[in-house]
Parts: sequence; structure tokens; C-alpha cells
Amino acid sequence: MASAPMEHEIGVEIPDPIQAPLFSVPEWNDEDEPLGMTRLRSGEGFLDGVKRLAQQNGDNPVATGKNSMLPGMRVAQDQIGVILQNGQVKIRPPGAYVTTALNPWKQDGAVIPTGRLAGVEFDPIKEASQRNRSFRNLDLGQTYRQIILQPQMVGIFEDQTETRLVSKGTYVYAADTELRGVIDLNHMNPVMVERETEDTAAASNNTGTRVDQHGRVVPGNQGHGTTVKTTKRYLPSGYFQSVAGITIARPEKGFVVLHKDELNRIGMTEGICIAQGKEDFVRTAKQESQSLRIEDLIIEFGDLNHYAKSTPMLELKSRDNVDALCRVQIKWKQFRPDIWVANRGAFTDPFDMLEEKCANMMRDWLLSVAHLDALKEKAQGFTKVEHQWTAELNDTGREYGVEVLVIEITTLRFPHIDKQDEQMALQMAETNLLIEMSRNDAAKEKETSKLNQATHIRQQEDRDREAEAQERTQEVLRRRNAAEAKTVTKKAEDETLVVEAEKSLALAMENKNKEVALAKATAEAEAERVRAKGKRDAAQLAAEGEIAVTKEKNNAQLDFLKQQAILLKENPGLLELLRIQNDLLKVQALAEAAESNPNVVLLEGQEGLEARRMNKGHAPQVPGAAIISNSNQ
Repeated sequence: MASAPMEHEIGVEIPDPIQAPLFSVPEWNDEDEPLGMTRLRSGEGFLDGVKRLAQQNGDNPVATGKNSMLPGMRVAQDQIGVILQNGQVKIRPPGAYVTTALNPWKQDGAVIPTGRLAGVEFDPIKEASQRNRSFRNLDLGQTYRQIILQPQMVGIFEDQTETRLVSKGTYVYAADTELRGVIDLNHMNPVMVERETEDTAAASNNTGTRVDQHGRVVPGNQGHGTTVKTTKRYLPSGYFQSVAGITIARPEKGFVVLHKDELNRIGMTEGICIAQGKEDFVRTAKQESQSLRIEDLIIEFGDLNHYAKSTPMLELKSRDNVDALCRVQIKWKQFRPDIWVANRGAFTDPFDMLEEKCANMMRDWLLSVAHLDALKEKAQGFTKVEHQWTAELNDTGREYGVEVLVIEITTLRFPHIDKQDEQMALQMAETNLLIEMSRNDAAKEKETSKLNQATHIRQQEDRDREAEAQERTQEVLRRRNAAEAKTVTKKAEDETLVVEAEKSLALAMENKNKEVALAKATAEAEAERVRAKGKRDAAQLAAEGEIAVTKEKNNAQLDFLKQQAILLKENPGLLELLRIQNDLLKVQALAEAAESNPNVVLLEGQEGLEARRMNKGHAPQVPGAAIISNSNQ
């Protein structure tokens, strides 16, 4: 909705705004449906609506026919059959139908699917004509039809009594009801408006040509400062669509619908609006022409946006007859677009209406002040003048429903004064340049003197450093010669020390060899002593071992003999038996020895001694001799 009039303004009384009628679709009443039209309930199809309308009209458009399993017309689900019976269109529900010679369905019938496209009318006769050529040449009139409407769609129907708007649903209607069209609120015809935007730019381009904000070439002295470059832009102000004398308009954000009632009063609204009958919308021509038709007119939407535009460069004079160039920028908005449309007359936009008034105020003000006073006001930012002009322009704009937001004097120049100032500035610049050049020359001389002095100082320092360096070089030579002399003396001393060292080394080597030999002999003697001692220790250990073994054997034999003695003591007859056995063994041994050795003496006592004497004192070496001698012992 447009904003209310400004309460602080006084002058022309502004009437209250009129609220335009908002668009709305009457609620559909299933219990009180109009004749020739019905809305399908949940789960119903096209044939259900046809049957309901047929009951209201006393008609019977549905033909059942005779079901048969024989080949013929077969209508599936979501399909209907269309046939001609006695020149009338009949509709068959899903099923199988026999074909006879009296009813050749292939020539006078067709099977078509029921329509499911939103916003597209389903007409069985048209669909059948596309499938059966025999229908095309017949004038069959109208039959039952169907339309599916989505929530954003509006269907416009007409019958013999009224025009009806419906939305959101599936509708079936008879022949006496006509669908005039469907309006999709989201896909209506756009209305584009042209607006200008301004950009400040340099006063002259690369070629030196100076232009104003309208692209007009101006004299060079008038382009001093800044100029304005305008750019055209096209904005969507709203959307509309007309069907059967009914127009629906929908404004874009920042715009309003301008609705005219039957008394030609203009109302406004920011919502969707409808005009029908004697109502209409404010319209404007697509392009200016002396001969217009209704097709050349489009809906005009009221504009609530803020805009700014600059006046051309104005050539005026001050009170002291000094030429002046000035430009003013005006910022405004329409707070009541309905008043603007009613009172604008031949003005193309609010700026066209305000521009002349603003130019007059600028002319009057300059004629009332001298150019120096104008420049003082400029230095203060034109605050007082701009505030006064804004109030005066608002008095004018209020009559047209326009509010002036800001007036800004963007340019105020006095070309001749500027030229004189430029000449004076040029002369001053030349003088300043000469002064600056003199200062620069003096500074250069001073810098040159400083440079020469610094150069002399550096040269003297270089000479001092060179002398110091030569003195250091001589000192180094003296030290090197002294060092070389010391080196020769030191070398001779070192050679003497080397010879002595070599002699000492040879003597030390000789002594060392002797010591090594002595140590080697001593080590060998010690090793021999250690080996001898080891042998003695080993022999001693072996003897001790044999003695220990012998002791063990003797102890074992003694234990055996003790046991034998104890046994013999306990058995006296056993000793005699052993003696006899021993004697027998000796005799047997001597006998065997005598067989192999004739020197063996078998005699005892004196005879045996004699026999041994003859044998040179040696006892016969025969087995058993040890046993005999031991036994004798």
C-alpha cells in the first residue's frame, strides 16, 4: 500500500487514498454447484463428473453397449471410448464392446486417454478427431470436457448467465459452459519500465570534447568540473494478463497497482488486483504515437522507488552580471502515485515537473546575490539555499503526489572568474617556478660545495691511509727479515738437535735390543723353569695318583683277605681245602711247563735248588711259577 501523505506539509489538501480491490476466487461449494459444471471429489474420474452432470440435465451421454469376448472396441482404465449413435456423441467407460455390421466402431469411434495436463482443456471430440478421420468432417458441436487447475491457476468460465472464476481442482463441464481461458499467476506478461542512473565523470574525454549529462556537446569553458553520464536500465514493474474482459495485475516489489473503478477513481494496492466489467487499470502507451489501438496500451504500475536526476548545465548570471554555470541534482519519490497519474498531464516523470521550478529558483537566487556571496555560500556547502529550495519544491511536488527528498547543487562555476583565476594561477605558478628554480640552483650549488669539500676530505683521508699503509708494509718487511734470520739460526740449531737426537735414538735402540734379548733369554729360562716345574708337578701328581690307586687296590685286597681270613677262621676245613687245591694247581702248571721246557724243575727243597743252580740261578720261566713262589712264601 502506498505511504500516507506527509502530515507536516501544508497547502493543497490531499484526499485519502482509495484501496484497490484485491484479487480473490470465490470458494467452491460442492453442495450448491452451478448447472452444467461440477468439481470432482477425491477418487472420482472424468466419467463420474459426466454422469453427475447428465443426471442434472436429464441426458444420457454414456453408452454401455454389449460386452463380448469377441474382437471389438476395448477401453482400458484411464481411457474412454467415443462413438456416434444416431448422430450423437456417446462415451463408453472402460470395458470390451462387440463390433457388428450396424455399429462398425472402427469407422465411427475412437479410444482416447483422459487428459491429465494442468491448465489444458481435455475435449473428447477433439481428441477423437485426431485419431479417427471420420470425425474431422463432422460438425459435432460440444460435449462434456475437463480442466485441471493448480493452486496458482485461475480458470475463467462463461455460460449464458454469468462469468465464473475457479481455482485448484478438477472440473467437468457440459456443452453450455465455455472455458474462456486459464491465467497462471506465476507466468503472466511482464511490464518493463525504463529508468536512468547517473554516474559522474571527468568534464572532458580523451578527445577534449565536453558534454553534459544528456550527451549534448557544450563549449569547453562550460565543462569545467564534472559532468554526468546517464545509463538506461529496464526494470520489471509488474505483470498482467487479460482473458474474456477480466484482467489480473500483480505489481513487483516497490510498485503498486493503479486500479480505476466505474467512477474513474484511482485506487492503489501492493497486492494482486483484478479488474472486470466497468473496472480497469491505468494504462499507458508502449510508444508515443498519434494513432493508437487497444493492443498498443499496457498497464501502468505506480512507482514508489527513490530516484535522482541532474538538470542540464544552466547558463545564468549573478547580480553583478558575472556569467555562471550551475547544475542541480534532485532526489525524489512518489508517495501517492494515484495523484501523480491524475495530475501529471503532459509531464513524462516527476523530474520533468520539478526541473523547470528548480531552474527558476536557481536563476532567481543568482540574480539576488553577487558572485562573491555565491562563492561564500558554496564554501558553506549551500546548506541554507538547498534547504529553502527543498521546502519550495515540496510545495509544488505535493500537488502531484511527489516528495522531494534532497536538492543538491552539484556545480557552481563562474567561467570568466575561473579564467582570470587560471591566468593568475598560471602567472603565480610561473613565478613560483622561477623561485623554485632559483632555490634549486642555490641548493645545487650548496650541494656541489658540500660535495667538493667532502671529496677533498676523502682524498686527504685516502692519502693518510696510503701513507699509513706504506709504513705498515715497511714494518712488515722488517719483521719478515728478522723472522727469516731467526729462522736460519733456528734451522741450524734444529739440525744439531736432530743429529743428537738421532744418536740418542741409535744408542737407545741398541740398549733396547740388548734389553729385549736379555728379557727374551730371561723369559725363555723362566718358561723352561715353569715347564720343568710343570713336568715335576705332573710326575708327582701321576705318582701320587698311582700311589693312591695302589693304596686303593691294596685296601681292597686287604679287605678281601680280611674277609677270607674271617671266612677261614669261621671254617677251618676250608683252609686245608684251599691248600690242597693250590698244590694241585702248581703241579699241573709244572707239568705243563715241563712239556714245553725241559729245564723246568719239578723238585722241591735241595733238589730244586740244585736244579736252579744248573739253570744259572734262574727259576724256570713257566706259567704258574709266580703262583708257586708266592705260595711258598
